[in-house]
Amino acid sequence: MTMTIYIQSDRPLTLEALRKPWREILGQPRGEEPANREWAERLLAEAQRFREGMADTVWTREEEALRELAASRSILKGDVFASPLVVPAGLPVRLLPLLEGMAVGSGCGQAAERALSPLALLWLKAMGVRFLPAVPPGVVRRVAAGEGIAVLEIGHEGAVPRVREERRHGEEHIDEGMVMIQANLDDASPEWMAYAMERLLAAGANDVSFLPMTMKKSRPGMLLQVLCYQSDLEMMKSIVFTETTTFGLRYFPVAVHRLGRRFATVATRWGDVRVKIGFHRGERVQVSPEYEMCARLAKEAGVPLQTVYEEARRLAQEMDA
Repeated sequence: MTMTIYIQSDRPLTLEALRKPWREILGQPRGEEPANREWAERLLAEAQRFREGMADTVWTREEEALRELAASRSILKGDVFASPLVVPAGLPVRLLPLLEGMAVGSGCGQAAERALSPLALLWLKAMGVRFLPAVPPGVVRRVAAGEGIAVLEIGHEGAVPRVREERRHGEEHIDEGMVMIQANLDDASPEWMAYAMERLLAAGANDVSFLPMTMKKSRPGMLLQVLCYQSDLEMMKSIVFTETTTFGLRYFPVAVHRLGRRFATVATRWGDVRVKIGFHRGERVQVSPEYEMCARLAKEAGVPLQTVYEEARRLAQEMDA
């Protein structure tokens, strides 16, 4: 069952205010895992350059809260969203870099140094939190409230969540922030098109394909299709116009349903193979061994590629989901 966490705050976010409702939603954190402690220490080291102007007592409380929240990383399963941040008025220039990539709402009149927590902003970025103007759709299962802040657990009850421009594919989702670009080509060199594909993929296209087609005057041609995020549309259009012979293109919004993805390594008789596993509504439905690794092992051992591939696939299917 998919779970979403949504953080709503009506004042500048601090980890000290967040820790209690966060703990109520996620349960008792596990602090003994070295990876969590190392992650927290890296954030603390990065935050030191923004410490000036904060009282020692406030900074100490934020440090303690960060370590507690870091311990919960191992039990957090799902996505985390937040409302646009309330930013204190008169924020010093030295703190402005912390807001890069953040969604912000109306400001408040509190003293900036006391109201803003650099650790909270760095925590949001490190957790990959995304910002929404409203609570995401779903069933609100639980709400834990603190001082000026609330944490909501939102369940989807088996439904696949709909998102926009989700670039992490760990959980199953329907991405409604995609665009399909198409161009008809009948006078482009195959070498040019191979180069155009390389440029499009390097620029962030999710998929590039060529399909044979019949054009006007019965001329054979090809249909270029480029799937990309809406925010990358202008860049992709520029590449298509400069690297192909088209005088025009069309594009339209599309939704992409992506399976949840996990990666595992299996030990075949010839060596280790990385395997991608796809999940639909929590059930494993796809198992795909890494081609390059299978091909290398097959060549080294002098066995058919299919033999290595099928053994890696079988071993992955026998693993616990």
